[in-house]
Amino acid sequence: MTKISAFNIKKKKTVFFDPVSYFLFNFKNFFNKKFKYNLQNKQRLSFYYGRLRKSYLKRIVKLILKESKRLNIRAPILFIQKLEARLDTALYRTHFCYSFYNASQLISHQKIYVNNKIVQHKFFELKKGDLITFDISIHHIIKSNILNSKIGSIPPKHFYVNYKTLQILVIENIKYTNYFTYYHFWIDFNSFIRYYTK
Repeated sequence: MTKISAFNIKKKKTVFFDPVSYFLFNFKNFFNKKFKYNLQNKQRLSFYYGRLRKSYLKRIVKLILKESKRLNIRAPILFIQKLEARLDTALYRTHFCYSFYNASQLISHQKIYVNNKIVQHKFFELKKGDLITFDISIHHIIKSNILNSKIGSIPPKHFYVNYKTLQILVIENIKYTNYFTYYHFWIDFNSFIRYYTK
């Protein structure tokens, strides 16, 4: 009898398909992707507005959900209105400050006035008729920020801006028909609001 070489014998490994483990693996991937998507969405908006705290965002979302039902306005619209009505946002949008961080610094150092009164909170909500002025000691900083701002970027229509006297007047309440033009990146506001209602 001829001996069969061990090298000629190939053993096939049997692979058993377990539908339960396969389903759980894919289910896990689905939640990982969803969590990553929601986290990136939240961080994108938070960093854009100067590192907003989770507690602040939760409070705003809770407030706008109540107002949304009462006023019959979509929650994302009200959410953006709340953020855009802030004092630091107004300073950034009108080019008096080059960033949200720069705006919060000037506010915390008591250099910003609203209706001739010092405001120390960056989340101060502006209303129609409010006048924003600056301490004379920072006029040179404000002028430098304006000169170095992006050319062609027009301030929002609800502000009347006087770059000679360095004043900002809120001439109407904030309305958003094309509010997405304010963001140079995609934000899923519906997903963002659902994330903070948990």
